[in-house]
Amino acid sequence: MRNAGSTAGLTYLVYAGSFNEKIGGSLWLHKLVHTLNDLGERAFLWPARPPLRYPSLRGWIQREWRLLSRPYLVNPELDTPVAGREELTAQAVVIYPEIVLGNPLQAKNVVRWLLYDPRLHTHFRFGDNEMFFRAGEFCDVPELTGGAPDLFIWTINKVYRNENRPNRKGVCYMLRKGKNKERIPETEDEDAIQIDGLSHEEANEVFNNCDTFISYDEATMYSQYAALCGCTSVVVPGLFGSRAEWIQHHKLATYGVAYGTSAHEIEHARATRDKVADLLLQQENAGVDSIRRFVRLTQERFSAAG
Repeated sequence: MRNAGSTAGLTYLVYAGSFNEKIGGSLWLHKLVHTLNDLGERAFLWPARPPLRYPSLRGWIQREWRLLSRPYLVNPELDTPVAGREELTAQAVVIYPEIVLGNPLQAKNVVRWLLYDPRLHTHFRFGDNEMFFRAGEFCDVPELTGGAPDLFIWTINKVYRNENRPNRKGVCYMLRKGKNKERIPETEDEDAIQIDGLSHEEANEVFNNCDTFISYDEATMYSQYAALCGCTSVVVPGLFGSRAEWIQHHKLATYGVAYGTSAHEIEHARATRDKVADLLLQQENAGVDSIRRFVRLTQERFSAAG
C-alpha cells in the first residue's frame, strides 16, 4: 500500500535508469525513492531514457523498440515503485540528475540533483527555475546554483569486510571517471587486476587477496570499500592541488585513503584504516538527515508555489 503522501500533498518522481549496483548514481537515485517512502513521503521511480539521437526515422524506431523491450530493473529489497502517467501531476516534484538534458517530462516543479560536477561532463542543460541540490561540495557550481544544499545517501555495503587472509600481494585498480589520467607504473604491471565492471562480491574477493588498491577516480566509494577489506587504498591525484583541498570536497576519504603514493600518504592510509567503518556509519546517518532537510525545503518551495 502506497503512502498517502506528505501533508504538503507532493509526490516525488525520481528520473532514473534501471538499478545497477555497480553505478553510484543509480544506487543513490533508487535509494532516494526508498528513503523518501520510508520517511512517510510519496515517491516513485520514473524510468529514464538515454538522450541518444539518431539521424533517421528507422534508427529512431529501432532505438525505441530496444528500449521498450528491455526490462526496467529495480532492487526488490528497496521500496521503489515505478510511476504511472497518473503520478505526473501539478503536485509532482521531478528529480533529475545532472546528466539529464533539460526537462524531458515538462514538469512544473523540477529539482536538479548534482551527483557529479556537470562541467566535467561533455555538456549539460538546466532549466531557468530549477531547485538545486548537491551530492557534495565537489559537485556544486555556485555561479549557477547560488550554493546548493547537500543531499547525499552513503550506505555501507555489508559485502565488504576484511577476511584477514594470509599472503596478500599485488595491486588492483579502478579507472571509472579517471580513465583519461596518465597511468602510473603500479597499475601497468601485467599482474595488476582491473576491477571496473566487477560485482561487489567479486570486488570484495579481489580486495581481500590484494595488498594495494589504486583508484584513478577521486570520488568513488570503492576507495572506502578497499580500506574496509584491509587494502592499502590509494587515489591518483589530478583534480586538486593538495590532500587538504581534496578532503575539503571528499570528507568521506578523511581516513584510510592515501592521496598519491608518497610514503607519508601511504602511512596515513594504513594507520587510519580502522576508522573508516565508523566514519561511514556517521555519514549514513547524516545522509538520512539530508533527505529530511530535502523534504522540508522542497515542501516550502513547491507547496508555496502551488
